[in-house]
Amino acid sequence: MNVQSPPKMSFDEFMRWGQRQERKYELVRGVPVMLPYVRRNHSLIAGNVYFALTSRLDGDAYSVHAGDFAIPTGDETMRYADVFVEKAGGAGDARWTENAIVVIEVLSSSTQHSDFGPKREEYLGLKTLDTYLIFSADEPRVWQWTRNEDREFEIEPIILDDREATIALTRLGVTIPLADIYKG
Repeated sequence: MNVQSPPKMSFDEFMRWGQRQERKYELVRGVPVMLPYVRRNHSLIAGNVYFALTSRLDGDAYSVHAGDFAIPTGDETMRYADVFVEKAGGAGDARWTENAIVVIEVLSSSTQHSDFGPKREEYLGLKTLDTYLIFSADEPRVWQWTRNEDREFEIEPIILDDREATIALTRLGVTIPLADIYKG
């Protein structure tokens, strides 16, 4: 059997190619990788996180994006976080940002190896990133990595698993109760 791997792509080539695809892909080490379909819980949690952030943040200072705006996480890798925050501004026709401050992924069985593995390593390597959050799609639980005073990420995340717990996004000056994310 002769299976050819796709040729490596640059960010610009990937974006042009991606516009012609029916499904959504990420670029991983120069190669397109199809993203899985999401379940209802995933969609609801991502939407609740997006709403919680947009309703708490100053829209003149920060922009919140959901799913379709990319983040380069390496020389040949471009990811689509479920939700992320960046400082407001930038070109309106841009297709990616290099200024993510908070990145959120919603966990599912098909993505957990990536969200806790390569994506976590890539996101924590971003110079502008302050917080990486992974939300469980099946229970009130979130894993949070936040830079400390020395601008380093702790190796172990803070785990919040009580509906009454509150996520503190200190750099953004907001808190979000888990109950707001896992309502319904």
